[in-house]
Formats: sequence, structure tokens, C-alpha cells
Amino acid sequence: MRAGGARLSRTAAERQALLHWAEIRGKSLEVDFIERFSRVSQGAEHVVYHDAKNGLAIKATHPNRFGHSARNEGLAATPLEYLQRLGWHNALFGDDIRIIGVARSDDSIEIVTSQPWIVSDVNHPTANQNEIDEFFERLGFCRIEVNQGVPLYFSRQFGVLVADAHEGNILPTEEGTLAPIDVVIGVPDSQMLARILAAMPNVHQ
Repeated sequence: MRAGGARLSRTAAERQALLHWAEIRGKSLEVDFIERFSRVSQGAEHVVYHDAKNGLAIKATHPNRFGHSARNEGLAATPLEYLQRLGWHNALFGDDIRIIGVARSDDSIEIVTSQPWIVSDVNHPTANQNEIDEFFERLGFCRIEVNQGVPLYFSRQFGVLVADAHEGNILPTEEGTLAPIDVVIGVPDSQMLARILAAMPNVHQ
């Protein structure tokens, strides 16, 4: 894609496409849209608010940032990768993350989404590592460690990697289940995939 004769980067091209999509779908938001909700927390990827009336977590990405990428270590996600991550989250975990819209101010944009508010188990507020491992194993994921002490989960069936699945992002619910909230999901690149396969137990090439 080109603009004014200059080739756009992948991220810039996806950003332009996202803004166009938001405009034609009526999902362009004022930059202060999210301030109508009660602010709860701020993490590395989102600012989180609570829509108590509708039982929702409202999340806005940091300006011009779209979370972490699962392609390889230390990479920032593009807008499309972030949106695909949300789709994988719904498909794998039965969640109901929805795109509210795209907030724009001057040269910065934020993706605003909603997610059902999770009420954690007051008697068991934090999942331990064994519970997290068993949760992903039931979904057909294999635990691996490309870097020692940092568990990742890979599905050979879907070819997707789940990262950042630590106790802060996997919440025990009142119903006795585990609910992922901000895990990173995506398709690893060829270099990362080779490392994953090498770390998997009993993998026959």
C-alpha cells in the first residue's frame, strides 16, 4: 500500500485500514469516550475501566500501541494481530470480547473493546501454575518453555501460541472455572515455531 508515493509500513497500512473501517461502520469514537466509565487499572497493554451498569470491562489500548505480538519475543503487535488475538480469545475460551470502536486524537488511535466483567472467587482469588497448566492441557495445548521458567502454551491443531498466561491474567471465577483475560495469542513466525517444536516433548519430525 502506498500513500503520497511513499510505501507504508505494515502497521501504518493496517492503522489506515482500521480507521477507514471504523468510519464506514460508525465506530469512530471521541478520544474521551472511555472516561464515562470507572477507571480500574492500567497495564502494559490497556487501560481498564468498569461499566458496572452492563457488567463489562472496557479496555482501551495505549495510544498507537496494539499489545504484544506472539510472532516472536519482544515484538509489538500490529493492529491486525491485535484484532486476530481477540478473535482467537473468543474462539478458544468462549469469551465475548467485542470491538466498541476506535478513538482518534490527532495522530494517535486507541482500540476500545468490551469484555464480560469477571467476578473472581473470593475464597480462591489466584490460580496456581498447576491449575493453569491443566486448563490449557484440557484445551489441547502443550506447555513448553523456550526460556526457562517462562511457560508458553502451543496448540499443534491450530498452530497458535498463548503467552503471558500467568496468574494475573488467568482468574478463578465464582463458578469454579478459570477465565483468561489478557493473554497474548497468535501465530508464531518460522523462527519462533522452530524453537517451540524443539522444546516440545516427544515431537517427531
